Amino acid sequence: MMLGFWISLVLTVILDNLSPYFYKLFIDIIPTEKWTILFKILMLYVGSRLLSEILENVMRSLGDLALFPASRDARSGVVKKIHKLDFAFHTSKSTGSLISLIKRGDGAFFDFFHSVNINISRTLIGFIIMLIFLFRVRWEFAALSFVSFGLILLSSRKLIRNNMKARKSFNESEDEISEIIVDNLINFETVKLFAKEKWEQKRLLNSFETWIKKLWDYSMSFRIINLVVAGIGNLGLALVLLLGIKYLSTKTITMGDYILIISFITTFYYQFFELIYVLRDVAKQTVDMEKYFGILDEKEKVKDPKNAIILDKIKGEISFKEVNFNYPKNKNKAVKNINLIIKPGQSVAFVGHSGVGKTTLVKLLMRFYDPNSGEILLDGINIKKLKKSNLRSFMGVVPQEPVMFNKSIKYNIAYGIDDVNEESIKAAAKLANLDEFICSLSKKYETNVGERGVKLSGGQKQRLAIARMILKNPEIIIFDEATSQLDSESEKLIQDAFWKAAENKTTIIIAHRLSTIIKAEKIVVMEKGEIKEVGSHRKLLADENSLYSKFWKLQSDR
Repeated sequence: MMLGFWISLVLTVILDNLSPYFYKLFIDIIPTEKWTILFKILMLYVGSRLLSEILENVMRSLGDLALFPASRDARSGVVKKIHKLDFAFHTSKSTGSLISLIKRGDGAFFDFFHSVNINISRTLIGFIIMLIFLFRVRWEFAALSFVSFGLILLSSRKLIRNNMKARKSFNESEDEISEIIVDNLINFETVKLFAKEKWEQKRLLNSFETWIKKLWDYSMSFRIINLVVAGIGNLGLALVLLLGIKYLSTKTITMGDYILIISFITTFYYQFFELIYVLRDVAKQTVDMEKYFGILDEKEKVKDPKNAIILDKIKGEISFKEVNFNYPKNKNKAVKNINLIIKPGQSVAFVGHSGVGKTTLVKLLMRFYDPNSGEILLDGINIKKLKKSNLRSFMGVVPQEPVMFNKSIKYNIAYGIDDVNEESIKAAAKLANLDEFICSLSKKYETNVGERGVKLSGGQKQRLAIARMILKNPEIIIFDEATSQLDSESEKLIQDAFWKAAENKTTIIIAHRLSTIIKAEKIVVMEKGEIKEVGSHRKLLADENSLYSKFWKLQSDR
């Protein structure tokens, strides 16, 4: 395919650059009045132009056959890499900057292919053809053209580097603008709730001040390139034409030769100016693709093992052994010396103030991060020996703030498994106390929930997340304060459904509202990243001096 592309390209360029030679033949033959020969030359000229157009379309079609799949593979590869990258990567990146980076990089990928494989190649081949014809007339014409060509390239080298530097700086500012805009679009409700529209507009305009300055720097780098290229190029063009007049006046060359020189020089110098602009664009495209494909060079900190153990089933025993962990760029330990065994089918609740390490333990269990020291075992196997996808396939999570896809209710409930019938989806929704609400909607289960589930209330989103977990039927259930936004009646219904779903399953509950964990077989009280107390609700409450008793009293007195 690419061989056919290059053959078509070379033939197209050769045919395109034969025009000056035909002009020479016309000029030289017209005075002889050999009209038959002139007619044949004219037919050859028209035929070459027609064939050139056909080959041009063949060449571009063959190029697209290679480009389209390559663009698809590049973009899907970048997105795949983003999926593989760790939780730490995503917490340090904004959605807006990533969208800007991918959009800009994909566009540059298309433009780069055409710039390098078509525009630059076409000009270089045309330059060689021009030198051959000029050399056949007089070697001096070829030499002058070659020297001016070289001078322009040498002078443009540094200028294009400065242009690339300016482009990088501008891209950073552009990403910042994109980040602010996307942040506003995602959080539009918060902006309106606090009447911060003017404040956000001012924030955006302030960022545009830097953006405009960097855009001017980038724009002026183009103007400098244009002036340098035009100066050297037009000087070279003038010297070649003056030399041609000199040889024409002494009858060293024919009028046809001079027309050939003028045609080649004027046509090619236009192409050559375009080449510099293309090189300038290639510099821009290179900068844009650098960060785009740079994602592929990002290192995974939490890696799958080379010879991973693949589990088909698990009992669900979880063991934390001397686990210590601190988040990147934070010296303070999030969890310290955690030793805990969760038996198969046991329900364990983690309680404590915000920031004591409850959610961190869940993130470590799911291998969003790896401990700095110690180990976490699943059925006696270090979870580092399992593939992350295999490990997480046994877990069903109901997060505190569920985020939905901008799809139907049915799509979101069924997201955890591949093949499921509608009856199972409805059964899960009923168990999560959601079916009655869904059936009250005009499109029922086909209702779109909006971006991030914006069309649903907080409680409805949580119940949908619970239905999704129930449908998946995991061996390990993780419940992250998932009833915090429900009214008392809904909470009771959800609690009943949850404990039915959690029967005989290993269950981890992160709770602030202690009334939701009374049924838990084991309650783990944490403070400052450490486990301070372990026991049942009744046992911990029996000790009036326990932290749990203090928490219980505080909530009971409200």
